[in-house]
Amino acid sequence: MAQTSLLQGKRFYCREWVFHKLLHCLQEKTNSMINSAPHKQASVANPGSSASTAPSKGGPWGVLLVGGPGSGKSAVCTELLWPSSPQGLQRGLHRQGLAFHFCRADDSDTLSVSGFIRGLVAQICHGGLIQGYEEKVRDPAVQSALQPEECERNPAEAFRRCILLPLQAAKPPQQSVFILVDSVDEGCHFAEGEQRSSSSSRTIAELLASHHEFFPPWLLLLCSARKQNKAVTKLFTGFRKISLDDLRKAYIVKDVQQLKERTPASATKRKLRCSLHLEQNPS
Repeated sequence: MAQTSLLQGKRFYCREWVFHKLLHCLQEKTNSMINSAPHKQASVANPGSSASTAPSKGGPWGVLLVGGPGSGKSAVCTELLWPSSPQGLQRGLHRQGLAFHFCRADDSDTLSVSGFIRGLVAQICHGGLIQGYEEKVRDPAVQSALQPEECERNPAEAFRRCILLPLQAAKPPQQSVFILVDSVDEGCHFAEGEQRSSSSSRTIAELLASHHEFFPPWLLLLCSARKQNKAVTKLFTGFRKISLDDLRKAYIVKDVQQLKERTPASATKRKLRCSLHLEQNPS
């Protein structure tokens, strides 16, 4: 299953302000961990019941990177996980990455909800950032929920049993960590005015939207989506939104200027026309 980014290894320019904002959000989570250390945020008395999860506290539920097509959402996500610049390596935000997933319209496997869940579990186990998590998912009940057929049949229950409850019960890390989901709106084809259940888990976006409030307080959910897809962005109410192509912001204009200095004129014109079109024709 293709979980990685096709942009990995490409050179990355500008956007320093984005990483400063993300660093601030992660620091907020870390500070909330320190301030609430004596108090346990969630009860996991009954691992088989969804009622044992409780909403966490501490900062925004998550961050939503928004922008039009070609605004650099996937590039930012890629640079966050696999920094290509000395500044990115020095920031060290990639060390706080717990798991990631890149949704792609041309790869149906990346849009599978059950595949998404199983991929996150594998990464969290292999990453070693959360002590005790791997041991907890070895539980027979958890393994049963994680089986492909069962995960496909009831993804919401699999997400609770295999990700939420083990994370809530595990020893918190020393600093906050994040789960990154790029292009979370891919595969979401909602009809205008369509009513959706708050507990629906037909897509990755719906699964996360109906469960993100139960993430432990040390975990930040970071997603990206096209700003034109209002039906999806509205699912993440309460998230801190970061726009990548709002040319009313001086630091975004500075990005465009720096890009012009670093790239050939023909490529710059194409990127600039795209940015201006996105800003002058908001959806």
